[in-house]
Amino acid sequence: MRQVREVFSMGRDRLMDEEGIDWWGLTNLDILQDILTLQTLRRVAAEISPSAELWATRSGGAAGLLAILLERLVRAFGEDGLSRAATKALHYAGLARRFSPAKIREIFLDKYDSGYQWRSRFAKRHAPCAEPVVLVPSAYGNVSRMAAAYARLLPEQQFLTVVTRQSGRQFVPPRNVQLRDLAGYAKADPPTAEITSLLAQWAKLRADMDSSPDLRVLSQAGRLNAIPGWIRNGLFARDAWREVLRLEPVCGVLCGDDSNRYTLLPVLLAARRNIPTVDFHHGALDGRYLLKDLPSHLYLAKSEMERDYLLRVCGLPAEKVVMGAPTAVSPLPSGGDLPGKPPQKTSERTSAIFFSEPYEIPEIRTEEVYRELLPPLCRLVRENGRRLIIKLHPFEGRSQRSKVIRDVVSAEDSRLVTVVDGPLTEELLSQAWFGITLESTTALNCLQSGVQCFLCGWMPLVPFQYAQQYARFGVGDVLQRVEQIADIPRRLEEFRNRPHPQAGLSSAADPSLLQRWLTTGLQDPVGARPAS
Repeated sequence: MRQVREVFSMGRDRLMDEEGIDWWGLTNLDILQDILTLQTLRRVAAEISPSAELWATRSGGAAGLLAILLERLVRAFGEDGLSRAATKALHYAGLARRFSPAKIREIFLDKYDSGYQWRSRFAKRHAPCAEPVVLVPSAYGNVSRMAAAYARLLPEQQFLTVVTRQSGRQFVPPRNVQLRDLAGYAKADPPTAEITSLLAQWAKLRADMDSSPDLRVLSQAGRLNAIPGWIRNGLFARDAWREVLRLEPVCGVLCGDDSNRYTLLPVLLAARRNIPTVDFHHGALDGRYLLKDLPSHLYLAKSEMERDYLLRVCGLPAEKVVMGAPTAVSPLPSGGDLPGKPPQKTSERTSAIFFSEPYEIPEIRTEEVYRELLPPLCRLVRENGRRLIIKLHPFEGRSQRSKVIRDVVSAEDSRLVTVVDGPLTEELLSQAWFGITLESTTALNCLQSGVQCFLCGWMPLVPFQYAQQYARFGVGDVLQRVEQIADIPRRLEEFRNRPHPQAGLSSAADPSLLQRWLTTGLQDPVGARPAS
């Protein structure tokens, strides 16, 4: 991560708009996975014989990066026009299996209307709010739900949740939260002069990138070609957020995802207007702070585990990170075991729950993850008279994942498996014999419901040390190899016989402090930090 941050540093302050916003900082996280892949391929390249023939199942992607690294031809199977057309058709058929029509529509708009030029023509325009509001930018339902939990702590304060996509609407807003679409504030007229200026800056920066070995390879592979489009569309979105701040009586900004440039923009704009800005993260930990600076005046850590991670691992300034969870535990939609409630009997916990994740984002093959984990999990639940629930992430599609499951487990085992999508609920966790995941935030949800969660420490999704931090605070039990799945029943007995750790949990934010931080800014926050 230090190497990646060094790569990113060369573009700092080289793409500045009239608001003083650095557009390289807004876009560079989009190439993070490419740089991580490139670092891996450098190690792969060292193992390849100079006399070896190189073939790939398709051109481009990792194969294209490897060809540039080796300065050699990597040939691809099925490169004729018919094969390419068939591959594209299979890709879109796969999307149809993975996602609902509503999700496909959202993906289409994200790709082809990311500047809101189309949506702005049909979006509803609202009259400005009558009272001062805390602005909540959101692109996802889990961000909106957690922000709504903070809003419930301040029933007299009005909040305005402005969503950049329909997923942000997937929550039940309390009475003091108004919900609107960013498209309703967007304009169709482009900021032509500013686009021209930023693209000229980008041309100069890209020419200088040859001095960075990683960026030079990505440039040659065409991985930076999308940045001009990101800038053009991003300026439309920036101007929509400027309209929000011009029209609405915004007294503070509460952001739950500052790695998303569309929800980061209002934070940067508000800070330049001396409006208090407060960050939180919708998950347990955000390792991207290894690569980015804190854009807000203040960060609300939901647990001692999160605060320790931000200070010790990511190096954020201690005076900017304060304790303040949205509730005493993370908000789940309803019912179930919580700390302080009598735990269910072991016999009533009927299922192991595997918390799946969108492995495609870090370029991992879902089939390989499932093929390694599901057969031993099915064997374990069968031997213990239980079932296996596979809980999908919101970014995963039920039909596509069900097909992968049928491909990797036997017909007998498939009868033991139930696939569940939708929000994580306390009812679901109340069924859990145990949970298992690679490194999902659900490890913390399990702790809060008295469920032991196991982390697959030999298969990290990202190099952010999440599993190590969970283990440091007793949030989950790290397995070091797949064979240790068979040892889970014994580990569960040990878990039941030891005190449950509370370091991963936190008291709810003090409402008076939260009100002050959101509306008047940072005033001696550490000294007034609530105990966890």
